[in-house]
Amino acid sequence: MSLPPSNLKRLGSFLIDILILNVFITKPLSSLIETNIPQNITDLFTMDLGNIFFVASLISLINFIYWIILEYKIKQTIGALIFNISVKSETKSLTFLQIFIRNITKLSFLLLIIDSIGILFTKKKQRFTEKLTKTLTIENG
Repeated sequence: MSLPPSNLKRLGSFLIDILILNVFITKPLSSLIETNIPQNITDLFTMDLGNIFFVASLISLINFIYWIILEYKIKQTIGALIFNISVKSETKSLTFLQIFIRNITKLSFLLLIIDSIGILFTKKKQRFTEKLTKTLTIENG
């Protein structure tokens, strides 16, 4: 049986992935919003909220796709690769739907925190969405 990685390894992996996404996706795209930051109270009425919403949604979507594609194709993200951990199905080979659902909470930081609480209370250290999708995060080797 494959062992779950330590919470520290999972956190380290996640932080590396966040750093990568921040440097290559969030920072560059955020510059499109920074020009719209209000300098005074009257600027709030002239802000292009549609543009801000579009760019924020685009950042979230690209970040979400990062996890889905890497976990589906190679069963690990770059952070997971560095920490020697990967994703495994408890039942059969990983399906796209399993990967999609297990990562859905990464669209919202608050949902991800709530989802991650499951790691502290389950025997196999599974997030709630991992339990739901019958997937595991395991230590390789």
